[in-house]
Amino acid sequence: MEVEQLKMIDKQVMQWLDRVRRTLPSMIEDMDTQTKANRFDLVTNVDKAIEQSFEQMLTMHFPNHQLYGEEAHHNTEKLREGFTWVIDPIDGTANLVKQQDDFCLILALFHNGQPVLSYIDDFSRQKRFQAIKGQGVYLNDVPLSPPSERPLKESLISFNNKVLNDETMHDLLEVSFGYRLIGACGLDSAKVFTGQFGAHIHTNAKPWDIGAQFLFAEMLGLKMTNFHQEPIDFIHGGPFIISNAGCYDETLKILLQKGGYQKL
Repeated sequence: MEVEQLKMIDKQVMQWLDRVRRTLPSMIEDMDTQTKANRFDLVTNVDKAIEQSFEQMLTMHFPNHQLYGEEAHHNTEKLREGFTWVIDPIDGTANLVKQQDDFCLILALFHNGQPVLSYIDDFSRQKRFQAIKGQGVYLNDVPLSPPSERPLKESLISFNNKVLNDETMHDLLEVSFGYRLIGACGLDSAKVFTGQFGAHIHTNAKPWDIGAQFLFAEMLGLKMTNFHQEPIDFIHGGPFIISNAGCYDETLKILLQKGGYQKL
């Protein structure tokens, strides 16, 4: 599709994101928290309100666009047709509830199944990552260049230590430069965009956790696949790695060796 059409859509989305930033502090003051599947799986009225606000914006400006969100809109039948938005209104909800820090919004537009616009908005630090297919990647409107390739021994890596077995974790820590985890997939991934992390690993990524990362990876020369180096379906998600090309192969080799990463 034409870059000018994308820029028109992008302008409306950026204005909506600015409105979310302005209203977020008052939303957090009135935050109400509930649990979903278990006591660690949290949702707030902030998550729901942001997704509803985005839906209202689409209805007003882009009524033919579909929405696939974490809090609602889970009909996947026609998501590969036309325009489809994937949204995680608050990625890192537990961080929001417990810290009021380290949470973000993840948003992506797909056209006929291909990523064309992406956003990760780090609210606490006022950092907005933006990608426009055919134009560029930006951090707060400043062009972002692809990170330099770096081997695993020189790279910080990010993963959830609750889901990897001890031997796999030991091997990753032994070979890499070190380990960090923010606890919000969008923010951990953004560290890979900037070269601060070599790789981020997520063993059970939902579509809204990784919707924006497809275009950022494509435009920044990063690797984004499942653990068998296969493409990921944006509708279904699943185990995923986003990685600097310099440490991608070695990281996956460690994940899959000795019977794999999963706990018995």
